[in-house]
Amino acid sequence: MLYDVIILGSGPAGLSAAVYAQRACFHTLVIDEKPFSGGQILDTYEVDNYPGLPGISGFELGQKFRAHADSLGAEFVNEKVKEIRVR
Repeated sequence: MLYDVIILGSGPAGLSAAVYAQRACFHTLVIDEKPFSGGQILDTYEVDNYPGLPGISGFELGQKFRAHADSLGAEFVNEKVKEIRVR
């Protein structure tokens, strides 16, 4: 399969990139070795400085980020990237 954009990691930055890429009509793949999206924010007990979602847990915020990217059609795979080759 051919993709316009491949994003390594599904933390907040990777998921934001996926949302923007999908909204720009790019065929997008997100690769992460972990089964849950969210990155390090998953380990945060409470995120109280995210506008509109005061007091949300890091795990719940990660789920919301992932759901947004999913709703736009971003594709996800759980794999470990071992090498990157640039042509």
